[in-house]
Amino acid sequence: MGLPDEGARRQVLLDNLVSGNVAYQSLCPGIGLCRLNAGRQAGLALQIAPEALQPGQLDQVLKRRFAHAIGFDGCFVYLDAKGSLVIWHAWSPKGHSHDDIVSRLLSLARLEALDVHRAP
Repeated sequence: MGLPDEGARRQVLLDNLVSGNVAYQSLCPGIGLCRLNAGRQAGLALQIAPEALQPGQLDQVLKRRFAHAIGFDGCFVYLDAKGSLVIWHAWSPKGHSHDDIVSRLLSLARLEALDVHRAP
Protein backbone atom coordinates (compact mmCIF):
# COMPACT_ATOMS: atom_id res chain seq x y z
CA MET A 1 0.00 0.00 0.00
CA GLY A 2 1.18 3.59 -0.59
CA LEU A 3 2.79 5.89 1.94
CA PRO A 4 0.57 7.64 4.53
CA ASP A 5 0.68 11.05 2.81
CA GLU A 6 -0.22 9.54 -0.55
CA GLY A 7 -3.93 10.11 0.06
CA ALA A 8 -3.37 13.84 0.56
CA ARG A 9 -1.10 14.01 -2.50
CA ARG A 10 -3.70 12.21 -4.60
CA GLN A 11 -6.37 14.66 -3.42
CA VAL A 12 -4.21 17.59 -4.62
CA LEU A 13 -3.82 15.84 -7.99
CA LEU A 14 -7.56 15.29 -8.27
CA ASP A 15 -8.36 18.87 -7.21
CA ASN A 16 -6.03 20.11 -9.98
CA LEU A 17 -7.67 17.74 -12.45
CA VAL A 18 -11.11 19.11 -11.63
CA SER A 19 -9.97 22.74 -11.83
CA GLY A 20 -8.18 22.22 -15.16
CA ASN A 21 -4.73 22.99 -13.75
CA VAL A 22 -1.57 21.09 -14.58
CA ALA A 23 -1.58 17.95 -12.47
CA TYR A 24 1.18 15.40 -11.87
CA GLN A 25 1.90 13.00 -9.03
CA SER A 26 4.93 10.75 -8.92
CA LEU A 27 4.03 7.37 -7.44
CA CYS A 28 7.58 6.04 -7.51
CA PRO A 29 10.62 6.61 -9.75
CA GLY A 30 9.48 6.48 -13.39
CA ILE A 31 5.78 6.03 -12.61
CA GLY A 32 3.26 8.85 -12.24
CA LEU A 33 -0.29 10.04 -12.65
CA CYS A 34 -1.08 13.17 -14.65
CA ARG A 35 -3.78 15.17 -16.34
CA LEU A 36 -3.62 14.47 -20.06
CA ASN A 37 -6.09 15.79 -22.59
CA ALA A 38 -7.06 13.93 -25.75
CA GLY A 39 -8.27 16.72 -27.97
CA ARG A 40 -10.87 18.53 -25.89
CA GLN A 41 -11.47 15.57 -23.57
CA ALA A 42 -9.81 15.83 -20.17
CA GLY A 43 -8.36 12.63 -18.87
CA LEU A 44 -6.18 11.04 -16.27
CA ALA A 45 -3.14 9.03 -17.34
CA LEU A 46 -0.82 6.58 -15.69
CA GLN A 47 2.62 7.00 -17.27
CA ILE A 48 5.36 4.41 -16.89
CA ALA A 49 8.75 5.52 -18.21
CA PRO A 50 10.74 3.03 -20.31
CA GLU A 51 13.28 2.52 -17.51
CA ALA A 52 10.47 1.59 -15.09
CA LEU A 53 8.74 -0.89 -17.43
CA GLN A 54 9.04 -4.52 -16.41
CA PRO A 55 9.94 -7.07 -19.09
CA GLY A 56 6.76 -8.01 -20.96
CA GLN A 57 4.64 -5.43 -19.10
CA LEU A 58 3.26 -3.84 -22.28
CA ASP A 59 2.14 -7.23 -23.60
CA GLN A 60 0.59 -8.11 -20.24
CA VAL A 61 -1.30 -4.81 -20.06
CA LEU A 62 -2.66 -5.21 -23.60
CA LYS A 63 -3.73 -8.82 -22.98
CA ARG A 64 -5.38 -7.87 -19.70
CA ARG A 65 -7.14 -4.88 -21.28
CA PHE A 66 -8.79 -7.03 -23.94
CA ALA A 67 -9.34 -10.13 -21.79
CA HIS A 68 -11.29 -7.97 -19.30
CA ALA A 69 -12.79 -5.51 -21.78
CA ILE A 70 -15.81 -4.62 -19.65
CA GLY A 71 -13.84 -4.14 -16.45
CA PHE A 72 -11.35 -1.84 -18.16
CA ASP A 73 -13.80 -0.11 -20.50
CA GLY A 74 -12.63 3.44 -21.19
CA CYS A 75 -8.95 2.67 -20.61
CA PHE A 76 -6.72 3.32 -23.61
CA VAL A 77 -3.20 1.89 -23.76
CA TYR A 78 -0.37 3.22 -25.92
CA LEU A 79 3.32 4.08 -26.05
CA ASP A 80 4.09 7.80 -26.30
CA ALA A 81 6.88 9.36 -28.37
CA LYS A 82 9.35 8.83 -25.51
CA GLY A 83 8.52 5.12 -25.24
CA SER A 84 6.57 5.50 -22.01
CA LEU A 85 3.62 3.20 -21.47
CA VAL A 86 0.52 5.38 -21.07
CA ILE A 87 -2.82 4.15 -19.78
CA TRP A 88 -5.41 6.90 -20.23
CA HIS A 89 -9.01 7.26 -19.10
CA ALA A 90 -11.37 10.14 -19.81
CA TRP A 91 -12.47 12.14 -16.81
CA SER A 92 -15.96 13.53 -16.46
CA PRO A 93 -17.69 14.96 -13.39
CA LYS A 94 -20.67 12.72 -14.20
CA GLY A 95 -18.65 9.56 -14.82
CA HIS A 96 -16.56 7.28 -12.63
CA SER A 97 -15.12 8.69 -9.41
CA HIS A 98 -11.53 9.89 -9.54
CA ASP A 99 -10.42 7.20 -7.11
CA ASP A 100 -12.13 4.53 -9.20
CA ILE A 101 -10.31 5.69 -12.34
CA VAL A 102 -6.94 5.74 -10.57
CA SER A 103 -7.60 2.27 -9.14
CA ARG A 104 -8.53 0.92 -12.57
CA LEU A 105 -5.41 2.41 -14.19
CA LEU A 106 -3.16 0.92 -11.51
CA SER A 107 -4.96 -2.42 -11.63
CA LEU A 108 -4.59 -2.68 -15.40
CA ALA A 109 -0.83 -2.12 -15.04
CA ARG A 110 -0.70 -4.61 -12.13
CA LEU A 111 0.48 -1.82 -9.82
CA GLU A 112 -2.18 -2.29 -7.15
CA ALA A 113 0.48 -1.91 -4.44
CA LEU A 114 0.61 1.81 -5.32
CA ASP A 115 -3.15 2.27 -4.83
CA VAL A 116 -3.74 4.06 -1.53
CA HIS A 117 -7.52 3.62 -1.82
CA ARG A 118 -7.49 -0.11 -2.40
CA ALA A 119 -9.03 -2.21 0.33
CA PRO A 120 -6.33 -3.90 2.48
